[in-house]
Amino acid sequence: MKISTKPTDWNLRPKIILHVFIIGLLAAIILSYVFFSTQNNIINTMRKQKLEIVGAMIESSISLHMEKGKEKDIELTLQKLVASSSIEAIRIIDFEGKILKSSDHKDIGTYLDEKDKSVIGTMLKDDNQKAPYAIKSPSPTMSFMAVKNRKECTRCHAAGNKVNAILEISIDDTATARLISKNQFRGVIIAVISLVILTYILYRLFERIINRPLSQLKAHMKKVQDGNLSTQLIPRKMDEIGALTKSFNIMVTNLKSARNQIEELHSREIEKAGHLASMGELAAGLAHEIKNPIAGIKGALEVIVQKTDSADPKKEIFTEILSQIDRIYHIVQDLLNYARPKTMILKAVNPSECIQNAVKLAQSQTQDKDIQINFTGYDDDIRVNCDENKIQEVILNLLINSISAIEKKGEISVSLDKINDKEISIVIEDNGKGIMKEHLTKVFTPFYTTRKKGTGLGLSICKRIIDAHKGSIDVRSIEGEETVFTIRLPLHRKIKKL
Repeated sequence: MKISTKPTDWNLRPKIILHVFIIGLLAAIILSYVFFSTQNNIINTMRKQKLEIVGAMIESSISLHMEKGKEKDIELTLQKLVASSSIEAIRIIDFEGKILKSSDHKDIGTYLDEKDKSVIGTMLKDDNQKAPYAIKSPSPTMSFMAVKNRKECTRCHAAGNKVNAILEISIDDTATARLISKNQFRGVIIAVISLVILTYILYRLFERIINRPLSQLKAHMKKVQDGNLSTQLIPRKMDEIGALTKSFNIMVTNLKSARNQIEELHSREIEKAGHLASMGELAAGLAHEIKNPIAGIKGALEVIVQKTDSADPKKEIFTEILSQIDRIYHIVQDLLNYARPKTMILKAVNPSECIQNAVKLAQSQTQDKDIQINFTGYDDDIRVNCDENKIQEVILNLLINSISAIEKKGEISVSLDKINDKEISIVIEDNGKGIMKEHLTKVFTPFYTTRKKGTGLGLSICKRIIDAHKGSIDVRSIEGEETVFTIRLPLHRKIKKL
């Protein structure tokens, strides 16, 4: 299996292993540093203590030899001390850095290097020392110690001297360094092994606690994706993974229930649509068959009305019959338009022209009402890709509804505006009786009407026409105050020439 070089593209398992390894490695490095530093500090402290003890013993031995007058035995004693312990060298140095006595006979009469001389010089400056003539250690394996002038030393040294000489002690640290290196190497090996073991344990824990349940969940989710909503997981633990498993089971159950409801609803809608289609075909056929006889009856009645004397009371009856025939004719025409809509002819049209034509036709329908229709257009030339007759039909239908909603006196305003670079809005607002809140959601439903004279197809046809133009129509109303219809249509897009 090919692994991506980008950690962000890795699966969860290698990501966690990498993070665990990095955290463990950092912890091992920090702990190793602390361990080695502590170990070195302890060993260096022990070295200094050893140097102080050895220095004190040698100083006492020198004082004892001086007290007995055996100054010549001092060099022999130094040689014996070096031969019998881990001391590498012991030397007695004067204030100028000259070696007076040494465990190595070749060093006698030679001088220290400048670095060691500066250490001795610092020891002899009492004013810079809180503890005068304290032991100075240039390194963990070397120290300089002042040999103080005591009573037994006055036979060879002036009584006014505070310090007679400087005692240098160097210890052999080879065995200790070898032991430290061995322990440090062992510590590194232990740290690496511990890191590997820790990483393996965490990997196994991740595999058992997280990865395996997630893999099972992923496999069952794939089944759900493929359409199997009967799959269920058994929660084995009560932790977060168990809670996730329960949530998955609940989700699948809800999805299954929702799918069953959707299928049932879809089945009912399909059945209803088929029924409506059959009814539509039947209504269209009946409307077509009824339309011709009605036209004949209407023509005959018009002839009778013309030949009937105006003083004859029957003429009023014939006129009412003609009115009712016109109503039947319009109902039949609405049924035909709804059942068999005509093919739209789309072209780039200025919607302002459609609105103005519809307003003119609506003005003739105001009859004995005092209704003022105001139109506010858009100054710039805008174009909409539409069937101008259909759009004019929609606006006229909405205007006639507004006229019907106004009882005696009122105002209807129509406004055209450009919303953005993609669509326009046509707003038709009246101050009529409004629409009840419970009826608002049903006004575009076919055959739904609250008017005594109406088929309930007008607004349904309007919505169908606007939907066919890839637009939208919505309504808001306050009962007794106003009703506002808003139409949105997409602007015509000009194709740029290459």
